[in-house]
Parts: sequence; C-alpha cells; structure tokens
Amino acid sequence: MTTPLIKLSPSMMCADYLNLREELDVLKSEKVDMLHIDIMDGNYVPNFTLGPDLAYIMNGHTNIPLDFHLMIENVDSNYGLFTKVKGSTVTFHPETSKHPVRTLSAIQSMGCKAGLAIDPGMSIETVKHLLPLADMICVMTVNPGFAGQKLLPFCIDKIKELSDLRNSNDCDFEIEVDGNVSWENIPIMLNAGADILVLGTSSVFTKNEPRKESYRKLKKNLADSKQ
Repeated sequence: MTTPLIKLSPSMMCADYLNLREELDVLKSEKVDMLHIDIMDGNYVPNFTLGPDLAYIMNGHTNIPLDFHLMIENVDSNYGLFTKVKGSTVTFHPETSKHPVRTLSAIQSMGCKAGLAIDPGMSIETVKHLLPLADMICVMTVNPGFAGQKLLPFCIDKIKELSDLRNSNDCDFEIEVDGNVSWENIPIMLNAGADILVLGTSSVFTKNEPRKESYRKLKKNLADSKQ
C-alpha cells in the first residue's frame, strides 16, 4: 500500500460510523499500518471521543494494530485500559503523568509500544531526556481536541528537530505527525522527517470522493513525495 518507510494511521474519530464495517473493510484491504484511536476525557481537551471497547471491536474485525492517543488527565491511573492488544501503541502527553519514565516503562512491559505526544505549546527541549525511552513521538501540528483545524506551521520545525536529534543521538523512535495531514502538507511533513501519518478529514476521510479513490490519491501523493 505505501512506501516501506511511511506508515499510515487513519484517525477513526473521522470515520463514518453509520457505515463503520465498510470503513474498516476498506482500511483492511488497503493494508493500513494502524488505526489511530483518539481518547479524550473532556478535561485535558474540551471534547469526548472514542473508548477502548470500540477500539478492541475494530481491532477484532480487522486485526490492524491500534494506535491509541491518550488526551486525558490522570494518565497514570488509566493507561492499563489500552494495553489489552499486544503490539498496540499507547501515546500520552507527558505533562499528564507524574512519573512519565515509569509510565513509558510500564506500557512497554505490557507488550505495547509507548509514545509521547508533543502538543503545539510544548518544546522538544522539555522532553529531550525522555526521547531515548520512547518508541514513538507524536508531533501535534494543531491544538489537540478537534478535527478539521488549520496547520500551525511552526510545528513542522519540531518534526525536523526530532529527526535531527534521532540521527545525532542514534535513537530509533518513530516520528508521527497528527493534525491537518492534508494533500498539500504531506510532502512537507515527510520532508521534515515524519515516519507515520495520522490521516483525517483533510485527506482520506472526505465526503467528496469514495474511500478507495482517496487511497489511490494518497498512494500517488506518497510516490510523488519520494521524487
């Protein structure tokens, strides 16, 4: 489906829930790498979205790994709810944990990958010491909480900064980008060093064309970005 170095993580909060089985069947046929599951509690961000039970149902239907993004308070008491499927990625915002080093290690000990999410208001410098401990760093290029927002251009610099730090410190974390991953912005994000694209309403989850057509367009976009 994609180039070997680029992974796709469609944001399931953008799916058509009246036709969820059909949505999942398309994602399975397109061999996407992960299902991005936004977990919001109405406190860390002013919105409520998906829950673990629905995520596990989607995984059961597709066998596609889960990519949990925990936008919640009190993450230390709740991350265990999202480690049921081994091989899932569980990402949290480090400022929501009293002991982020312990939380990263605990998630990994449960057979999952552990990620850190960097929102627009947080610099890479504030989490630099945690980077070698994480399997993935998610760069938010919009404010967390809602789909359909405009890209904050300065966040692209964070992707490049992370890529440079990874190369200079011999780290192996993956870089995920989440927020306005549009046809226009995908080449810019990949050029900055992104490895994983969280796909939403600005690309494949559109009402303007069939999903299969959106993924055909995405494959061409990725191929053009390599040139």
